Amino acid sequence: MRHMLILGLMMGLGATTAVAETAGGCSIRAGRTEERMSFSWERGDCADGHHCHDGGSDMLWTKWTGVTPQDLQREGTTVDARMKAESGEMRCVGTIHDAAMRGAYSFTPDAGFAKRMEAMGFDDQTPERLQGYAMLDVTTAWVKEMKDAGVTEMTAQKLMGLRALKVDAAYVKAMAAAGYPELRANQLTSMKAVGVSPEKVQAVRAMGYSPTQQELIQMSVFKIDAPFVERMKARGFQNLTIAQLVKIKVFKLDE
Repeated sequence: MRHMLILGLMMGLGATTAVAETAGGCSIRAGRTEERMSFSWERGDCADGHHCHDGGSDMLWTKWTGVTPQDLQREGTTVDARMKAESGEMRCVGTIHDAAMRGAYSFTPDAGFAKRMEAMGFDDQTPERLQGYAMLDVTTAWVKEMKDAGVTEMTAQKLMGLRALKVDAAYVKAMAAAGYPELRANQLTSMKAVGVSPEKVQAVRAMGYSPTQQELIQMSVFKIDAPFVERMKARGFQNLTIAQLVKIKVFKLDE
């Protein structure tokens, strides 16, 4: 579901300030847990398959007003559900049928937010992008924290990847303190996506290695940990480099 959400949110790539409302269709139904709803939307003219961007996400009910889980059991009830974020307001207005609400979707961007983002150096504020910011809770306060933490090469689009993976100032500072002061946005996103953490850095160093950022990513992707290294040593492979360990995993030579 997360991949679906990120794909949907990455669709807005225009370069003009967002001022227009986005419209389409939407639905709300019960989520995988009691605390979450399953929200989906389509924007544009989907009838002919053109100019149609859609997506979905599990979202907390508490983020929305005007709708509750109990409403989904009230057949025929009209619901005006809204989710207000700093970047704008999402709205889904429709009727309950078969334990789901289907209706008209709209997203109204906040022009003031767009201007504040532009003042911080992020120019590509399209309606679709601002909706992505609303879904992921990208705020000017968070952006400022990331800039103050020293993150470089951030763009309007890269902000969504960072936020979707919950990269925050605490993570950035912890990785810098662990010996990785190169804080490029793409590199941070790649590390967080595969579970690289200061704790994993300590575990790798305890094995006798001093990995680069890319090596940390590879070790996490291929699940190269202390038990694996010990198994290789037991087979007579002493003093293997990280590159050699990765090759063993890639070509399944340990099987």
